[in-house]
Amino acid sequence: MADRVALVNQATNAFKKFLPDSSPVNLVTERKGEGRVFVSTYPTMMGMINEMVGARRRFGVGHFDLVIIDEAHRSVFQKYRAIFDYFDSLLVGLTATPKAEVDRNTYGLFDLESGVPTDAYELDDAVGDGFLVPPKAVSVPLKFQRDGIKYEDLSEEDKERWDSLEWDEEEGAPDQVDPAAVNKWLFNKDTVV
Repeated sequence: MADRVALVNQATNAFKKFLPDSSPVNLVTERKGEGRVFVSTYPTMMGMINEMVGARRRFGVGHFDLVIIDEAHRSVFQKYRAIFDYFDSLLVGLTATPKAEVDRNTYGLFDLESGVPTDAYELDDAVGDGFLVPPKAVSVPLKFQRDGIKYEDLSEEDKERWDSLEWDEEEGAPDQVDPAAVNKWLFNKDTVV
């Protein structure tokens, strides 16, 4: 299961290349296909859960032994969570960025303690094993973060917007906003490392 067609195509191609006897079926493009491995987006599977073949469901509750969720931190909550509650199978979730938020808890989906995955493949290991290249930081300073915002430098349209803002009545509209004030407004210390 994946949230994007590109990931479904990628998974289908990998099964065809490395496990061709698994007869992979891309349900996005081959809705009536038959095989041992089915790859699908969440919306496609949601539409197929209630699909009937004769008097029974095409994909009944016990149809799958294992459901693998690619990018398990995205889109598996709210309405798509019903897919994973429906199938009586083992679940394996793959993600580089698990969530531990109240309404989006990847760990909770798999009945795990928050912050404690079943297994982890760290970035340094993936780089060392040759699957990834080391990250390279690129600094892209933004002019208004360095210099602030000066009224005189604004376009006529932006000056109109500036003038329409509700500034402090006593002080009026400032001629500029210094970089420290811009950065204080832009950044949330809880989310910036």
